[in-house]
Amino acid sequence: MSTAEWIDTSMKGVTWTRTCKEKRVQRGPLTQDETADLVVVGGGFCGLTTAITAARAGLRVTVLEGGIVGVGASGRTGGYTVPNHPHGLTPGDVEERLGPRKGHAFNALVAEGPNRVAELVREYGIRSDYLQNGWTLPAHSSISLAKVRTAYDQWKAFGAPVQWLDREQIAAETGASGYIAGWKNPVGAVVNPFAHSQGLARAAEQEGARIYEDTRVTAIDQPAPGQVVITARANGVSRRVQAGKVLIATNAYTDDLVPKLSKSIITLYLYTCATRPLSPEILKTVVPNKNCFTDLRDATGFARLDVEGRLIAGGAVFVSAINPRNYGLKYSRDKVLMLFPQLRGHDITFQDYWEGYNCITEAYLPHIQRLKPDVFSLLGCSTRGVSLMQNLGLLMGEFFGGRRNLDDVPVELVDGVRTIRMQGFKTAVGRNIFPIFQLKDRLRLT
Repeated sequence: MSTAEWIDTSMKGVTWTRTCKEKRVQRGPLTQDETADLVVVGGGFCGLTTAITAARAGLRVTVLEGGIVGVGASGRTGGYTVPNHPHGLTPGDVEERLGPRKGHAFNALVAEGPNRVAELVREYGIRSDYLQNGWTLPAHSSISLAKVRTAYDQWKAFGAPVQWLDREQIAAETGASGYIAGWKNPVGAVVNPFAHSQGLARAAEQEGARIYEDTRVTAIDQPAPGQVVITARANGVSRRVQAGKVLIATNAYTDDLVPKLSKSIITLYLYTCATRPLSPEILKTVVPNKNCFTDLRDATGFARLDVEGRLIAGGAVFVSAINPRNYGLKYSRDKVLMLFPQLRGHDITFQDYWEGYNCITEAYLPHIQRLKPDVFSLLGCSTRGVSLMQNLGLLMGEFFGGRRNLDDVPVELVDGVRTIRMQGFKTAVGRNIFPIFQLKDRLRLT
C-alpha cells in the first residue's frame, strides 16, 4: 500500500485556501543526510504540535512531510474544534475502555482541548480565524435524544460547562429545523484548518524545528538502542536521517513504514463542500451565533460558516456511484435544505468541493504504538483530529523532551502493531456504505 497518490498539493477546490491569512511558506525538500534528536513523520496537526513542544524542550527536531504542510487530513477537515467524543461515546465509555486514570485524563483533554488550541493561537499569533463561540450537540430523533441526554449528564457530572437546550433554544442556537433538544458547550470553536496548519509550522520553526516538504519517508530501521535510521526520497534521491527517536503522525495517510502499520487503522474517504457566501439577511438565520453543531446522524448532520459566510456541508464519498462528486453534492443540497428550510428559494450553489482521507480505530479512540524501542506511532484521530490531535501532539512533544512519562499520555499504549481484523474489507465497506447510512437516518433508526 502507498498513499503517495492521495496527496494533492494543489489543494484545488478547498475553501480554506480562499481565506487563508497565514503566509504559505515554500519549504524545500531534504537535500542531504542529517541527524536529529527527534524525527516527526507527517506535517499535520499532531506532527507539528509535537515538534513545537519537543523543540521548545531543547531537542533538535526534524519534520518530514511527503507533500506540503497541511494538505492531508489536517488542512482538508471541516475545521470543527469539538469538546466531545465521536460516534456517541460518552465520558463513561472512555473511562471503561481506558481505565479510570487514563480515561479521566483523556476526558479532561477533550473537554479543555479547544482552550489549549486557543492558547496556541494567542501565543504564536496564528491567523486562522479561530472563533470560540461554542459547539452544540442536537438530537434529531428519540433514539438520539437518549444518547444526547446521557452524554450531557455525564459531561455535566464531569464538570464541563455544558448547558441543556429545549426545542426552541436549540432552534435559536443552530438556526436549524427538526431538532428536539440538545446541549451546548461554549468551549467549542471553528477554525480555518489549512491556515492553522501553516501557523503551526511557523511556530515549530520559530522554536527551532526544521521542516522539509516533498520528502517522503520510505523506511524506518533501528539497528541499535537510541539509533534510528530514516530513509526518505526527495527529488528522486534517497536521503537518510539518523535520529534518537521517531514519531509517525500520518493518521489516514499512513504507509507500511514498519510491516502492516497501515492495517492498524481504517481509512475513511470523505468529502466537504461549501456554498457561495450567503446573503447578510440569510446569515441572520443560519447558524446565527457563528458557532457550529454536529449531530448523531450516521450520514452526517453538521453545519458551520466560514469567515466569509459560506455554509459548510459534507459526508462520506460513495465510491461506487456513477459520479461520486454529483452524488455527494446532491445529498448535501438536500441535507442543507432539510436543516435550513429558510434557504429554499435562495441561491445555495456549492462553490467548492474537495475530498480527503480520515481514519478511525475500532474503539474510535487514538492509540500509541511502540513499533520499535524508539519508534512510535500516534494514529486514529477518528473524526476529532482538529483539537484532539493537536493536544496529544503537545503531550507527545513533552514526552520526547523528557518532561512527561509516556504513560502520562492518556491513550492506550500498544507494543508492536495492532492490526485490525479484515481491515481491507472494512475499509471497502466504509467507502460504499453511505446510502445505507442515509436510509437509517430516513427511518429514524439513528
